[in-house]
Amino acid sequence: MTGTFIFAIVGEPHVHAVNIALAYLKRFSRSNIIVVMGRSKLRPSHDQVIDVELPNQLDDREASIYLKTNLLEVLGSVSYPLCYLDSDVIAVNDDVDSIFKQKHGPITFASDNVTIDMFSRYAVNCGCQESTCNHLREFIRRKFGVPVTSGDWRLWNGGVFLFDKHSADFLTVWHELTRQILTDSLWRTRDQGTLATAVWKFGLQDQPRLPRAFNLIVDRFWGLPLSERLNISPNRFHVWNDYSLTGEGGRPRPSLLHFVNGGVGQAGWQNWDDVESLLPS
Repeated sequence: MTGTFIFAIVGEPHVHAVNIALAYLKRFSRSNIIVVMGRSKLRPSHDQVIDVELPNQLDDREASIYLKTNLLEVLGSVSYPLCYLDSDVIAVNDDVDSIFKQKHGPITFASDNVTIDMFSRYAVNCGCQESTCNHLREFIRRKFGVPVTSGDWRLWNGGVFLFDKHSADFLTVWHELTRQILTDSLWRTRDQGTLATAVWKFGLQDQPRLPRAFNLIVDRFWGLPLSERLNISPNRFHVWNDYSLTGEGGRPRPSLLHFVNGGVGQAGWQNWDDVESLLPS
């Protein structure tokens, strides 16, 4: 066994989402797969499911982040490498299992599409309308005493990461930082800001990251202002042409596509239609 893929979901809507991700991962992977689940009587289409109890005071979104950052505590002592996947991460290539060879340091993530200052206004309630601001870094310094010295530092993306028993210290800190912001009205319910805090606290900001092929982010709303996203038709979604599922034209061939902002299942959008054609009808 090369390693084990882990999904962590909270609530019945996410069971439907993980079933789609499972169908693709089982098509392309030969590795073990575990689903950690809370707050759902509906069962995933899978045989290895761990049910967990979650704090009642947390809503489902908060609980999902709480669970994601606490997976080693749930899984107990493990001797094999683990790869966490968000339920909107879709396997598209037989090479997906080679991700377990990509670990660096105590824990390994891929890069996000944006820098920390570009993401700032989505992580904290600063009220800024500009495309970039430094308030997330300011809030990190004020709340946690951790200096993030570069506004151009590209975030780690939390949708895919490699971890094992040696990741315990990092995950414990990420989890504790996240618990603190869940009760702080200045912070939005996201894990990216606390992930960045943990990275800089441990001095890992320059550590090698996963190759983009293992977390290629596909955002249907890329370049669209928030005011134009409601009830938008698929023919207006951004089409990503910088990769190919077959490697056609020498373009990069990804192993895992990360469909952020609800892109999974969006029929009529080229990026999803191409993925849908990979599975038998």
